[in-house]
Amino acid sequence: MKYTDLLYISKVKTNQAAFGNKVILIAQLLDISPNSLMFVMNNESGLDHTIKNPNGSATGLIQFTEATAKNLGTTTAALKAMTNVQQLDYVWKYLQQWKSKISDTASLYLSIFYPAALFKDNSFQFPNWVVTANPIFDLNKDGNLTKSEFLSYVNQKYAKAIQANQITESAAESKKSPLTDMFLLGLALYGLYKYQEYRRE
Repeated sequence: MKYTDLLYISKVKTNQAAFGNKVILIAQLLDISPNSLMFVMNNESGLDHTIKNPNGSATGLIQFTEATAKNLGTTTAALKAMTNVQQLDYVWKYLQQWKSKISDTASLYLSIFYPAALFKDNSFQFPNWVVTANPIFDLNKDGNLTKSEFLSYVNQKYAKAIQANQITESAAESKKSPLTDMFLLGLALYGLYKYQEYRRE
């Protein structure tokens, strides 16, 4: 897949090629569609890596909270100061911990939105504060939000986004060989090594 074929790639105004290619790499490491990752990041931040929620600490591409940033060894201020390509390293660092639970767009989004729900059945109800802060996910508008409703909302909106952008998911996916997987893993490990080397300096 070429980065120019990515969903919403025209919204990325800086480092477009490097950003798109890194999104594709991360998606391959997660074994999901790159468009899924683009969709979720667009829904969270409009693909603006500097954006900050005025009502809290949430910052960046996937709206990292201060607590999440701290767990990743950084801060929201540092994340905001990064380039969009640099911040993607932390998107990957966050998502890799949920890799075994991520299989599609909806589960990818859930890993960011409320990861504890990844381990619940579809009847799970989100806490009231989650519903109050995110009413758009409450499809039947009854004041409650179940995991099933959340997944349905994401799947419906993603399907519409793909259709509106005339993207064929099957055509956008590329076949991978074991050698490709090894190469991608090597790149990821090398990046982590260089990051640790930088931290020691």
